[in-house]
Amino acid sequence: MSRPADYDGAPSHGVPDIVAMTGHIASVYADEIAVYRDLLRHIAADRTLSHRDPRWPIDDHPVEGPSLTVRGLRIHVRHSYQDGGDLGSFPAEADPLLLRIHVQGFSDEYQDRTAAQSNLVDSVTDPEAEAWTRALLGQRWADYAYELVRTPNPPKNTATRMRFAQRVYVLLLDADGEPTLAPDNFAFQRVWNGTDSARKTIPTSLAVAAHLRAVGPFFETAAIRDPNTEADGGWRLHITGNDTESLPTAAAATAQSLIRRVRVRGRVASRFRPTRVHVEQDQVCVYFRWAKNPNTFAMTLRLPRSEDEFSGPPRDSPDSIVAICLSSWQEDLRTGLLVWGRRTRRADGAVHISWPITEMAGSRQHRVAAVPRHDTSGSWLARAGLNIGAAREALESGVLACWLQAHVDNREARPFVGHAAARWIDDTTTRIDVLETVAGTPRSVVTQLVHSITHTLANAGARSIELLFTDESFTKFGYVPNQTSGHGMYLDVTTMP
Repeated sequence: MSRPADYDGAPSHGVPDIVAMTGHIASVYADEIAVYRDLLRHIAADRTLSHRDPRWPIDDHPVEGPSLTVRGLRIHVRHSYQDGGDLGSFPAEADPLLLRIHVQGFSDEYQDRTAAQSNLVDSVTDPEAEAWTRALLGQRWADYAYELVRTPNPPKNTATRMRFAQRVYVLLLDADGEPTLAPDNFAFQRVWNGTDSARKTIPTSLAVAAHLRAVGPFFETAAIRDPNTEADGGWRLHITGNDTESLPTAAAATAQSLIRRVRVRGRVASRFRPTRVHVEQDQVCVYFRWAKNPNTFAMTLRLPRSEDEFSGPPRDSPDSIVAICLSSWQEDLRTGLLVWGRRTRRADGAVHISWPITEMAGSRQHRVAAVPRHDTSGSWLARAGLNIGAAREALESGVLACWLQAHVDNREARPFVGHAAARWIDDTTTRIDVLETVAGTPRSVVTQLVHSITHTLANAGARSIELLFTDESFTKFGYVPNQTSGHGMYLDVTTMP
């Protein structure tokens, strides 16, 4: 990169110096950039901030102005972000955040970006896009950024074309909000539509430049990769059953597509880890682990026997069938299918999950949710007449494993009618201390609380769950008399129905 030079901000058909353009943009839009940088710092720390937080009115005062290189073009800069942990191999404590900076161009016949709507113009030059990005991020963050390199063939779909007609830069931030390089197996292709690869920006800091000369544009992952993943960061799968090549063409292509796609980390959910794919003539069974649950689960996809079974868009190819299947699994698992679905313990020990969902008695009248954890947790339950002493003690001593509350299913989520809480006894054992409902509450609410707390504890990694009392509501979920202590009940999570 050349040294800074004076720049007057006038449009040029040449290629003005990136550093000069960066300085000019940072000066002209200093107030807007200061607000935007503060927002980005809070996002790096908080991870949950809304784009439209009134403390940072970036929509009312956007980083937006005339292009410095293309006449008749205006530039608008905005951000988006997501969790980056499933896109590559990171140290266990990294908790990476992926921050995207979008540099968008639109005709100056529109008053602003809002008026332009989807009418983006793919005319922003690479040097100017980098300059706007650097001005927004500041030197330290910008030196760690990557520019996404687009595929050579732009998409034809209108909506996708809008996403393609912009320059996108990405920055990875660790748990402390500090910029970091991407791992050597980072899936840039999954970051944004139409992405082929990524180019590391040239740093202006001598220290960062020296670091890149020493280690390269990515950090090595061989020593830190999850042992359940391959070198490319995808899950390691054990393939059993029939050879896919022995299947009819349509079935073989569908099975192969499923094997390729299901091993992509985060494709179904961050808590989903496939371990095995068993191929049969008419179906494929995917075995997987969920969160920290000690059980192995399984779900199946029926294979088409011929292309005659393709019903037309969107189910018109093996890839589309698999894409629809994985998207359905994603929605169902994220919304509790492991809890509410039909569960069948297979001969090999895995729990097969399938539709239809089993409707719990009374669940249409009441809902169960986690009690938020803060200084006054449960105070509203106490006002409803429930005893929160044991749950609060477990919370304050740092051993609370789970605290759930039941409420009437209405717009206000009131009144509260019951709660259940459990604590950690050791790394794999929990004990349910609390199961209480308000007088007059239907017995079905107790069943809901037992159902929910059992699965919540299993997903948190409990292998055994104890309780010091006896309640018939627990029996249907696999609890038995505790033979070791001689009182209360006990559940081995790996044998639960």
